[in-house]
Amino acid sequence: MTPSYRRITFEGSELTGFASEGADDHIRIFFPAPGQPLPSDGPQGLESREYTPAAAASNLLTVDFVLHGEGPGSKWAAGAKPGDEVWIGGPRGTMVVDGEPHWWLLAGDLTALPAIRRFAARVPQGVPVDVYLTSDDKADEQEITSLGDLSVTWVRSVDGNPSALIAALEESPRHEGDGFAFIAAESSAVRPARALLAERGIGADHCVVKGYWKRSVSDFHDHTH
Repeated sequence: MTPSYRRITFEGSELTGFASEGADDHIRIFFPAPGQPLPSDGPQGLESREYTPAAAASNLLTVDFVLHGEGPGSKWAAGAKPGDEVWIGGPRGTMVVDGEPHWWLLAGDLTALPAIRRFAARVPQGVPVDVYLTSDDKADEQEITSLGDLSVTWVRSVDGNPSALIAALEESPRHEGDGFAFIAAESSAVRPARALLAERGIGADHCVVKGYWKRSVSDFHDHTH
């Protein structure tokens, strides 16, 4: 898709009945060692990472991978070819937005892009939806679509540092009514993002703020909202 992003579609009868209702759902993918076949007795002992499904239909499941050169998922995705196999578990703990917010604020880095795409896709026509995304490289900027009154701002970051994202959010427009905010990036963004939303009177039941990854931690995911 871009220099740092690769979309891979999995196919298999085991995906029959797979459902992902929440835009922020996570599945866990278990990867075999490089050059090794997938063990037939289950995923025990395999390295794994969590991902948001980009799309699912029939026996197909699409996942977008950030190619950052580290970790089993990124390395596997960079060299994946037709016929390669993985184990997939989940999703679990689905969070579905209840009601119709008067406005949406969606923000994050490339790791949050699949969830942000899914949230944006459910915004009704004419409803304000402000999207803020960061990338280290302009070539990684991608199109976001929505029926809502969409505004997309790409912010340049350095090595995933979320400080520029927080600065941009401080300048984001304020809308009337009850809205919904979703912010997900490197874990150091969580505290200032929550403080920013609290200052605007946006309570915990109207937002999700998450650290999708943590610098220098290989397998990290914040399961709290």
